[in-house]
Amino acid sequence: MKIYELIKQLINLTGEFVTNRLDRDITIKSFSSWLSKYLDETIATEEYEITGHSIEAEIAAYIGRMSRYSNVYIKSALIDLPFATDMDFAFTAILHRSGSIGKTELIRKMAYDKSSGMEVIKRLLKNEIIEQFPNPDDKRSKLLRLTKNGEENVIKAYSEAHKAAKMVSGTLTTTEQITLLKTLKKLDDFHFPIYLEEEKDLNLIIKKYANQ
Repeated sequence: MKIYELIKQLINLTGEFVTNRLDRDITIKSFSSWLSKYLDETIATEEYEITGHSIEAEIAAYIGRMSRYSNVYIKSALIDLPFATDMDFAFTAILHRSGSIGKTELIRKMAYDKSSGMEVIKRLLKNEIIEQFPNPDDKRSKLLRLTKNGEENVIKAYSEAHKAAKMVSGTLTTTEQITLLKTLKKLDDFHFPIYLEEEKDLNLIIKKYANQ
């Protein structure tokens, strides 16, 4: 966009802003806030290139794409380590930070579905990355912990995983990364309690949570 076209747009937007403000104070700060809201509303009404439906559908689509990109980078980073999948590494990293925990708790910390989580645990046990032992507080259950082999390999994996994480962040500035992280945490705070309830009926989930 040429500079005079940008100036023309700014003049037009300033005129619209002044008209909307009526008798209220007109300042750079108030114009900046108005412009930010105006642009957000404009973006929200655009035709979206992936789904062509709504901003919500587009968000879901892009989150899915980011997950796939992340998986590719993680798999490449861990190619010389004994982790069959990115989730193998993630489960191991959780155990490394949390210490000994039960299978269900480990799966929940990862917000993973139970059957897939159990497959990850079986694979890690088979590959001697983790081991299970009797729970001293409940003899009927068992806890999981890293083996020496698992601890050595997860430490090696951290530096490689960090390279993958940097790729996932792309060219985002530090400020953009912080903003994105806050947004993702807000979404996680919303979804994690729903995950813990294990409700399968989407209509019931929507009825209970959509208007919060």
